[in-house]
Amino acid sequence: MLQLFRAISAALVLGLSCAGPASAQPQVADPEGTVVSELVVQAVERGPAWWRISDADSTVYILGVPDGPVPPAVGWDRSALERRLQGARVLIAEPTFAAGLRDIPAIFRLRAQMRSKVPMETTLPAPLAARYAKVAGARAGKRTNRYSDWQPMAAGAFLLRENRGGWSSIEPQVRRIARQRGVKVERAATYKAMPLAQTAVKNLTPQIQQSCLGWALDDVEAGEGPARRAVEGWARGDVAGALTAPRGFDKCLLILAGGAELWSRMTEDEAGDIAAALKVPGHAVAVVGLRRLLAGNGVIARLEARGLSVKGPGEP
Repeated sequence: MLQLFRAISAALVLGLSCAGPASAQPQVADPEGTVVSELVVQAVERGPAWWRISDADSTVYILGVPDGPVPPAVGWDRSALERRLQGARVLIAEPTFAAGLRDIPAIFRLRAQMRSKVPMETTLPAPLAARYAKVAGARAGKRTNRYSDWQPMAAGAFLLRENRGGWSSIEPQVRRIARQRGVKVERAATYKAMPLAQTAVKNLTPQIQQSCLGWALDDVEAGEGPARRAVEGWARGDVAGALTAPRGFDKCLLILAGGAELWSRMTEDEAGDIAAALKVPGHAVAVVGLRRLLAGNGVIARLEARGLSVKGPGEP
């Protein structure tokens, strides 16, 4: 689902607590599950698809990027980005999360709580335990029980990260290119990580833990192929192809307390910063996670709700 989950994954993983009493299987209201079909287009210029808003004296160009890390050695044409950064006032980057020295004691307390007092596998339903054992044992030289002393959600996050070694996100590449060209980089927003992590664990249950582990296993079992094909589609401006990337573990954030509200807050902040940039003469560039950009209540929808006309790839 969300680039935002990757952005705060460290805080959430450090913020896991012991599971509470059992509850019903969590239902996921996925704000990125459905995108606006009219926005799923094929770019006509080389490289990834762009959107833009303009008025009499200003323009904001919006680059939709893959929502998470992508497999290595997938190239993409940067010529449109380079051209639009030329003379740009600012690059509006995705929101970020911050923690300070005062948060260290709370981080250590939460980290201690996320440890499992019994082997994690023994707390799982038999089918899920079997899946986990198969996936965890698939890497040569790795102990199958290497994450047995962690809670299931943490074990899934660690296993997914381990299987994505060498993967990297596109958004930091865009920020780096902008800085190299002397373009100022501004974040759409900065949020305090620890309150979000503490809120996220309040209603953590065995079912939520197991669901998150299962979604992580879905992504690992899918292998690199689907993710690679999706980013290759993104690189040639095939928006529909880009949206096929596996996103099982992304759902994990949405069933944590405050996850859906955080998604909405980030989306509103990004739309607000883009709209504000349009009020300044000249041009700016924004980078937004592709699904959050195109979702039914995503960034483009919120810009249009402000009365702004968003042009898609190929539109005059």
